[in-house]
Amino acid sequence: MDLAWWQDCVVYQIYPRSFQDSNNDGIGDLQGIIQRLDYIKSLGVDAIWLNPIFTSPMADFGYDISDYRDIDPIFGSMADVDLLIEKAHEYSLKVIFDLVLNHTSNKHPWFLESRKSKDSKKADYYIWNDTVPNNWKGAFGGRGWTFDKQRGQFYFHSFLPQQPDLNWRNPATVDSIFGEVRFWLEKGVDGFRLDVINSIVKDESFRDNPKAFGHRPRPYDMQRHIFDRNRPESHSKVKMLRKLVDTFPDRMLVGEIMVENPGEPELAASYLGKTGEELNLSFDFSLITTSFSAQKWQRCAKRWYEAVGMHRTPTWVMNNHDVSRSISRFSNNEQKARLATFFQLTQRGAIFLYYGEELGLRDSFVYRKDMQDPLGRRYWPFYRGRDAQRGPMVWSVGANHGFSESDPWLPFTKHANRYTVENQELEPDSMLSFYRSLIELRSHEPALRQGMCVFQEQQNTSLIVYTRSLDETQFLVLVNFSSKMQSVSFGEFGLRSSDSEEIFSTTSNSKQPRFSYENINLDGYEGVLLRINKLNI
Repeated sequence: MDLAWWQDCVVYQIYPRSFQDSNNDGIGDLQGIIQRLDYIKSLGVDAIWLNPIFTSPMADFGYDISDYRDIDPIFGSMADVDLLIEKAHEYSLKVIFDLVLNHTSNKHPWFLESRKSKDSKKADYYIWNDTVPNNWKGAFGGRGWTFDKQRGQFYFHSFLPQQPDLNWRNPATVDSIFGEVRFWLEKGVDGFRLDVINSIVKDESFRDNPKAFGHRPRPYDMQRHIFDRNRPESHSKVKMLRKLVDTFPDRMLVGEIMVENPGEPELAASYLGKTGEELNLSFDFSLITTSFSAQKWQRCAKRWYEAVGMHRTPTWVMNNHDVSRSISRFSNNEQKARLATFFQLTQRGAIFLYYGEELGLRDSFVYRKDMQDPLGRRYWPFYRGRDAQRGPMVWSVGANHGFSESDPWLPFTKHANRYTVENQELEPDSMLSFYRSLIELRSHEPALRQGMCVFQEQQNTSLIVYTRSLDETQFLVLVNFSSKMQSVSFGEFGLRSSDSEEIFSTTSNSKQPRFSYENINLDGYEGVLLRINKLNI
């Protein structure tokens, strides 16, 4: 099938502050990313996604933008961006930027003008009210309304007070936002990850959000966010944005969709549009929030496929800058981490990976006194923030692990020498080698990227079994979520062992013979990929 690049891509997410420091100030930067393009290309990925690099006071580490058309000096300059895009394209790597369009910094010129008075040129660029009109909360604590003395009104902010929400109901605001998007499209950026894109339009009447049941430490989670996000008008705005992006060839949009509760794939899928006319891709985070279980993961995957349908593209993600790394969520069990990656990379659609996953990098330990994340500082000890999963990349053994000659802005993971690229390059069975091999296999097998995925129902609740089929090619994928050896009979699929060829295993030194009495044997926490030589499953 002739698909757009984003429909079966593997994207490598980079948190720029933590990837590579080129000027030895302890903070990663654009020149550092350029220096590591050889490494990124060696992984076999198709694209890189950078968290925000625009000018910002850094109240929320770049998610409070004060100038969409300039680069924060921490990361470099516009010349560095131009060079990065040029060099990445020479490596056949697409470049995706993180755009925050729900809100800006309170230092953005639009807000500085808006707050001057009710009659200012940009008075309606943000959401203002004479009083606190409702019970809406800020996700980072407190109520969602802050009084501005200069204007004499309250403004709404979904997150920090330093992040006022833009008024997407004002056509002039939308025109200005689209101008910023067009600027980067003309620069040659290949796509955008859109932050909390389902929050852009708020209820016109400012109705109260109903209360949520249960008890959580964050007041924001004690509301059902019906009126401050997912308004019907958001879909029309996203359609408009998609039309703009489609005027440039081969570009894409992927959206972060905030949800009420973990596991709402239908909501994420709805922002693709009924016929794919909204976002190109959207994130469903169900697998991140679902416990390690064959039955639960199969239900999640099936529900996501059903929500997306055959004519739109599912996106698969296990980690990002906002959640604990998966290997840490799996109690540092590398076998489980490999199995999760195997499951992810043998699905149809687009794959998003987070830097350091390919090394089995663990969360860093961050003392409270060293905490940077505003969310962690406010809700400690109930929530320890997002710093742990944003620790620096580890390139080599020794002081500061090749990241910088200075102490890094966040601590390295413990025992970092174990995970360095330098060491893992020398180990044929390393996590890095595992990632490279699996990504390479996926890139050479269209059936793994584009083929139909059909789950085979199992009485054995420790297993997920599914086929991937495209034209005359068919694979059988077996995933053992148990720590113990499991067997599957070929007869269940109308096959004999001679009908299959083993292509890949997550375990390099299997303790069991693979085939016995027409059974397929899997070690504990092992995934196996078989090529089927007769199409009858």
